[in-house]
Amino acid sequence: MTALATAGPSALWYLTRATGAVTLVLLTASVALGVANVGRLRSARWPRFVVEGLHRNVSLLAIAVLAVHICTTLLDPFASIHLLDAVIPFVSTYRPLWLGLGAFASDLLIAIALTSMVRRRLGHRAWRATHWFAYACWPIALLHAVGTGSDIKQLWMQALLAGCMIAVIVAIWARAGVGWPQRRGLRGSALAVSIALPVALVVWLPSGPLASNWASRAGTPAVAGSAGSTAQVASTTQQSISAFSARVNGSVSQRQTSSGGVEVTLSLAVDNPALGTVHVRIDGNAVAGGGVQMTASSVSIGTSSSPTLFEGAITSLAGTQIAARVAATDGRALQLGFALRVDSAAGSASGTVQVTPV
Repeated sequence: MTALATAGPSALWYLTRATGAVTLVLLTASVALGVANVGRLRSARWPRFVVEGLHRNVSLLAIAVLAVHICTTLLDPFASIHLLDAVIPFVSTYRPLWLGLGAFASDLLIAIALTSMVRRRLGHRAWRATHWFAYACWPIALLHAVGTGSDIKQLWMQALLAGCMIAVIVAIWARAGVGWPQRRGLRGSALAVSIALPVALVVWLPSGPLASNWASRAGTPAVAGSAGSTAQVASTTQQSISAFSARVNGSVSQRQTSSGGVEVTLSLAVDNPALGTVHVRIDGNAVAGGGVQMTASSVSIGTSSSPTLFEGAITSLAGTQIAARVAATDGRALQLGFALRVDSAAGSASGTVQVTPV
């Protein structure tokens, strides 16, 4: 299978992804140290004040990297995320649930940092009660990384998430083994949760973030200003379009543009009576090793007589996994998720499309 294209966001987008991954690793280290409470285990090599200092410094470093992660996210125009989206959970138009979880975890972490600065005035009991929210930050941040992250289908990201989960699970088991000697119920609950949650995540991933149409299901919006106007609206646009999954097959072509770029065109027939044709155009620059760095796109779906009933643009592109959002002139919109097999040598393409009304 030949890679069709790869999306080409700015350097800020890659920095956002990198700082997000580093923040999760540092938060994992901080939570693991706190959960295991290894400061209670007396050791000549690791005195208590050394471990507590390590825990505090790792937490501060996590907050610093988190600040960079938030700033690069706000500055990068690729996802069009605003300041309120980073502060107030679940108000963003870009993957609202999953970005909202990240905003919620950030708010908790910042609140914990602020209360730690006034720990003496706040009192130990109040500070300790607030500090327990640090443990809630980690699973929320993990879900944010899984649902919003662009690299969840990459092996290195899956290995990083697995490593983070293992670290926290080992910390919970270590704490349950040496702590809470008179609280068997608490120890049992902690052990049960440490097993049940990772199992639930592994079961959910194939039908969730690892599925081909996850970008559209997660709430990735269309690229602003990229959709063209619909030339004609036939009676089909007035009918209700139900969600469906269908096979597609057709042709793929690639040509050099006058500006020195590359234009990839897909013309596909859809095995569906309501919407039977799809046209996808990807403009960009050729990259070493094959593929195209996307700079612009257009997508249309309709019938043979009116092929542009719905028009829009690509919202997510990873190899031959394409997500798009298209709309009709009456305001109705569809999310499209393509899983394709492309043979550039033969000029053919086939696969499936998932169509979901918005």
